Amino acid sequence: MKQRAIVVVGASVAFILVAAVWLEPTQTVSGWIGGDSFLASRPSRYWAKQLQAGPGKSAAALKILEKQGADAVPVLSEIYLNFPGEAKSELRWTALELLAKASPLPATAKSTVLRALNDPDPHVRSVAIAAVPKAGVPAEEVVPKLKALLHSEHSVVAARALSEYKAAAAPALPELIAAMHDEKLPTEARWNAARTIGKIGPNAVSAVPDLIDEMDDPEDTIREHAAEAIGDIGPVAAELGVPALRKVLTDRYLKVRRDAVRSLGYIGADALPAAEDMVLLLKDPEALVRDAAEAALKIVAPDLLPKKAEPDDKPAPDKKTQEK
Repeated sequence: MKQRAIVVVGASVAFILVAAVWLEPTQTVSGWIGGDSFLASRPSRYWAKQLQAGPGKSAAALKILEKQGADAVPVLSEIYLNFPGEAKSELRWTALELLAKASPLPATAKSTVLRALNDPDPHVRSVAIAAVPKAGVPAEEVVPKLKALLHSEHSVVAARALSEYKAAAAPALPELIAAMHDEKLPTEARWNAARTIGKIGPNAVSAVPDLIDEMDDPEDTIREHAAEAIGDIGPVAAELGVPALRKVLTDRYLKVRRDAVRSLGYIGADALPAAEDMVLLLKDPEALVRDAAEAALKIVAPDLLPKKAEPDDKPAPDKKTQEK
């Protein structure tokens, strides 16, 4: 009987000790046993719990994790990897957003962000797509994945991510052109594809005819960003681009006029044939257009800008003033 009592007591003590370990507020011991990474003497499971706590605790944890920067990367990677399932989706995308802010990331953390492109939750995937360029994932590793997403539900964010790779996104040019032309895609996806083509720069010169085609699109935003993209491609687009941009300087949508004249300015001296038409925009009813025209003319044809009165120039007094 005495021996049985000792066993019961021993089991109770063991249970209490185990419970104390796993229910410990800081989860330090359980984190150490589980092999967690630590930040500020707290394991990754503690930080995950804080991020899921009430608004006050969650905000405080976010602030600390963001401030710690690179030191928080191992913990954030573990939070993403160790909390699968739909119920933990918000925790995973929060970890990804913080990882993107801690760039440049080590190779292991970049792998975590790349892995998240296949996350079962669509919003987590969207956050991961936006995170890859910010996290410093090399273009050669991610551009093939991003171009495959241009015709998916993530077309907008994929185009924006590609735009951050600039010239290194050139391998995605055929897919971007196809997305820009695809009328089955949302308008936002199409104009983002046009915008991204421009961000590739001179290496996208072969896309100029396609951009010109879209400058007749009934959607204002698509015409706007097609005009913008020709200017971003630069002087190499002048031969076809200048005549096309000249035609839309009278477009009904103010941002098309603004971006067309701005793009002529980016093209520079080769846009001189359009200079007289650019001058007309100095009297456009919209200040955005007038300002863009003035800035562009300073580059293309500064001699055509109206002379501004010198500070010492004073208008002649009228007759009535003289009589007084």
